[in-house]
Amino acid sequence: MFFQNYKCFINTIKIHFLGLNRILENKLLLNTFYLIILILFFMLTIFNFLYKDTKKFVFLIDSIFIETLIWIVPTLIIFFISFYTIKSSVYLNPFKNNYLNIKPLIIESISLNWKWAFFFPYQKIISFNEICAPILIPTKIYLISNSIMNSLCIPKMGFHLYCMNNCIKYAYFLPLKHGISHGISSNYSGIGYKFMRINLYLVTKKTFFYWINLIKNSVNFNIKSYNNIIKKGYFYYPKFFNIRNNKVFISILKKK
Repeated sequence: MFFQNYKCFINTIKIHFLGLNRILENKLLLNTFYLIILILFFMLTIFNFLYKDTKKFVFLIDSIFIETLIWIVPTLIIFFISFYTIKSSVYLNPFKNNYLNIKPLIIESISLNWKWAFFFPYQKIISFNEICAPILIPTKIYLISNSIMNSLCIPKMGFHLYCMNNCIKYAYFLPLKHGISHGISSNYSGIGYKFMRINLYLVTKKTFFYWINLIKNSVNFNIKSYNNIIKKGYFYYPKFFNIRNNKVFISILKKK
């Protein structure tokens, strides 16, 4: 029963991912799990030696080899775990651009009460509560809150970032597989925060540009439209607008 559950646990970790960050996090989790098993095996070996009949091992009671082993093995395990953790933490830094040779897709996001606004400045569109991103293209997302602190969490992408008022943050992620992922607001920001859910569609580059062209035929968006939308409330369905000026996000920040 244990091995069946263990196999199911490993398969779940390996399968449920859509982005590079999530793959690396899963690898870190699995390697940490293996190291914990190694530590438990070492401890069980020691207890087995202590509580069994030690008459057969009298010659090991004052053994320098055993004493050295007891001290060196745990030290090496702790050193390896520390080194691996530090190295992984540096590489998994969401603020670090690991894709210098590929131009990223820029998304500018504003947390509203109670909805998410996503600006695509180079494509000149804006979407509410929905993102479409091409696979194998790094995405750089900027985040800021219109009012109180909030957070955007996309579990399958290994993405989680807090956003605050008058404070722009950014992070990178790289989609690897086709699929649909869902994001939530993991920070309580009022009675309607449970409606702050987003749909993330990971598609091919051709499908992404088809999605862009469909939105470009929709209603135009400007600062006046923004003032109407920032009023407290939530959307049951995503909304899309076309923007003529790709600096709407900057204009909103200057207005704040």
